[in-house]
Amino acid sequence: MPTARMAATAKIPSWAKAAALLATAVVVGGVGDFLLSQAGYRGLGAAVWALGYGGAVVAAWAIWFRGQTFDPE
Repeated sequence: MPTARMAATAKIPSWAKAAALLATAVVVGGVGDFLLSQAGYRGLGAAVWALGYGGAVVAAWAIWFRGQTFDPE
């Protein structure tokens, strides 16, 4: 039985999901890396950058590409 939340998220267009994912990756990865690097934590900043952008790739796979099948014909 669908809930009200599921019905609300089903109406979000795919381009809006992609824009939100990209914005989140840039904010979390880029800004987090910048702030930590400026504070002297370059290694931690690099880890936040990698996790931010890597998490965006994993989220894109889970949202759009998980059900795809690729036939090598």
